[in-house]
Amino acid sequence: MLTRTATVHPDGDTVRPLLLHRSENPWGASPKAVAAAQAELVRINRYPDPRHTALIDALAAHHRVTTGSVVVGNGLDEVVMMLALALRDTRRAVVNEATFQGYPKSLEAVGLDVVRIPLDHHRVGPAALMEEMENGAALVFVCNPHNPTGSVLDAGAVKDLCETAHATGSHLVFDEAYAEFADDSFTSALPWAREGGPVSVLRTFSKAYGLASLRVGALIGCPDLVSRMWAVQDAMPFHVNRLAQAAARAALEDQAFLEQTRVRTATARATLCCGLDRLGITYLPSQTNFVTVHLPGIAAEVTRHLLADHIHVRHTTDMGMPDWIRISLGTPSDVLTLVRRLEAALTTTDQEASR
Repeated sequence: MLTRTATVHPDGDTVRPLLLHRSENPWGASPKAVAAAQAELVRINRYPDPRHTALIDALAAHHRVTTGSVVVGNGLDEVVMMLALALRDTRRAVVNEATFQGYPKSLEAVGLDVVRIPLDHHRVGPAALMEEMENGAALVFVCNPHNPTGSVLDAGAVKDLCETAHATGSHLVFDEAYAEFADDSFTSALPWAREGGPVSVLRTFSKAYGLASLRVGALIGCPDLVSRMWAVQDAMPFHVNRLAQAAARAALEDQAFLEQTRVRTATARATLCCGLDRLGITYLPSQTNFVTVHLPGIAAEVTRHLLADHIHVRHTTDMGMPDWIRISLGTPSDVLTLVRRLEAALTTTDQEASR
């Protein structure tokens, strides 16, 4: 059996794995959500509601839409797959390069042709996506805030994309998994999704709400698309388990805890950026709970040294950014430890290169 034991690092830190590679919430979930999940343990012999009725009611009220405009699944990965299956008879789909790999994997798994559009200086370029819609693309994914760069589209870009979707009939999907972390410069596509047209929004409980292991994701969009996704879901019921449905409802009600998470995340992000500035490391401005840093030619080596030092970060080569690593934000002490260990990893990498 694998056990984790704490040791003492040469710099005086107590060594424990720092899991800074999956954009998890280091402060956990709302105590109310935890209590709600625990209360369901006495009913684990009973199947969960296959229609997720109470959870969908709560999401519809929170986002000010009808219940027929919401579908939930076992994390956004499954929601994206259900969307791909629902639209598998469509024309080509469009995604950005250097982004969340769940989009092309699901789309290609059901046989759709996928066009990949490069980012524009590490940001989503709306003009290229609108050109694809005007040229007949049926389905377009936009990650906003963007993973893994942390950037956001301005209000004008969101408006232009949504209006182009209406004009062309392309279905536009905004993945807003990191929306809760963004500041006032972020513009959600939810107002367009509420209209019932060709715009949908993805939201998750895995990030800011801290329910990553329970797997709850949702799509808010037009009732016609949602009904097609429900038809896919009916073929394999009981997607979101009983504990997860209860915890998600309670988490949604505890907006005070969510606000606390936002504040803590912003503070941790500022602390990390200050540390990176001190080390002279270039990074991308972020509106999320991670910061992506530029380590040209040494990203893989630095990632390897950090892992040997019990620090897990995300080398983004599989996302088309081989010279970058994405660092999720931890607690203040986690961030300070990461900066110290990163400095040591850079030193070790330099020494190896000079041999």
